[in-house]
Amino acid sequence: MNPKSDKPLRLFNPLSIWTDFALKSGGAMLTAAQAAVARPKVPKVAVIHSADAPAPKIAKAARAKVSKAASKAKPRKARKNAASRAKRRGR
Repeated sequence: MNPKSDKPLRLFNPLSIWTDFALKSGGAMLTAAQAAVARPKVPKVAVIHSADAPAPKIAKAARAKVSKAASKAKPRKARKNAASRAKRRGR
């Protein structure tokens, strides 16, 4: 190879490839971090006062299910605790 040529010598060097990758990814992370810091901290939220807000609507089908379930509700039996099970087993 001519030592006075303008082209650099191209060799496969894994260390230089890894170093180039590490520097580029580090630069990308630094750019992302700077963008996150520059972002405004307080989110903009609109508040509707309760006097201006519409009343919540419940679907007719949901109201019918609630009323039927309330009328058909059976009293629940008390569950047996661990002490009563242990007595039955003779422990």
